[in-house]
Amino acid sequence: MKKPTCMTLLTLAGLSMIAIGQTAPAPEAAQALPPQIRGLITQLPRGSSHHLDLAYVRGTKPDSAQALDLYVPAGKGPFPLVFWIHGGGWHSGGKLESGIHLALKFVPKGFALASVNYRLSGDAPFPAQIEDCNAALAFLRERAETYRIDPNRVGTLGHSAGAHLAALMACTGNGQRFSTDPKASLRVQAAVCWAIPADLDRDRGKWPTTSMMHNGVDAPLWGLFPNRRYDGEFARMASPASYVHADIPPIAMVHGQKDDLVPPEQALAFADALKKAGVRLQLRVDPERGHDVMNPESVNEAVGFFTSILKPNKG
Repeated sequence: MKKPTCMTLLTLAGLSMIAIGQTAPAPEAAQALPPQIRGLITQLPRGSSHHLDLAYVRGTKPDSAQALDLYVPAGKGPFPLVFWIHGGGWHSGGKLESGIHLALKFVPKGFALASVNYRLSGDAPFPAQIEDCNAALAFLRERAETYRIDPNRVGTLGHSAGAHLAALMACTGNGQRFSTDPKASLRVQAAVCWAIPADLDRDRGKWPTTSMMHNGVDAPLWGLFPNRRYDGEFARMASPASYVHADIPPIAMVHGQKDDLVPPEQALAFADALKKAGVRLQLRVDPERGHDVMNPESVNEAVGFFTSILKPNKG
């Protein structure tokens, strides 16, 4: 039997469930890393730096829900930033393993990559998740010179629940709808969304009665809703599809035709609305894939898409 690839394992894992400024973890932090992660970090390009467990909200502890990992290429920069948001149904998942795998793809191409943890729905309902993502972006922009990143070349990237948040950042970054800092700049320049739940409204989003939007009352999904039950008005407020306008940056999407968790009609309807608004769009529906579209082909496409828009430094 053929063994699944590391990227496939990351996808399946996502479905189930140190001090600031250092260029590498402190020795005790490095020892706490799983051996596999330590080994992957050694594969980063020579001269690149990594900053693990940066607490982007004041007062939080390293490795908390409000921390991020940052990987930066060698050189003076400034480097364009890919802002990775993990999936997991808003109630599970984490930044570490998926982040280092993606860093190994993006850093050699001249991108910095941030892998972000955020409060899960078991800790706080929406909009805590998008507020945390925006706070993490503001944190990095405030320290752009320190970390050699370009605050004006930022792309969001996410899978599943992470794609929902990545799209929300792209669709609402021209305002302060989901920010706790009225002075923060939240605009991004591109977004890539894999297996996106773009519209949480049961009817408008055409969710089948067998889908997660019709889960039983004890399902983890409902932690996203303040009263732990479905609410149509709240679902629309939490949906990227509610914020379509002409000023949204370019978006690329990949969705599996056989996705039985988030119906492909979600991506098709969102893409149609974006096109009508005049947004630059790239959509691929994979006829052979289900929800697991976070794979080498999609990652290579994302690298190419971000390269065309964020234009990494040559040499």
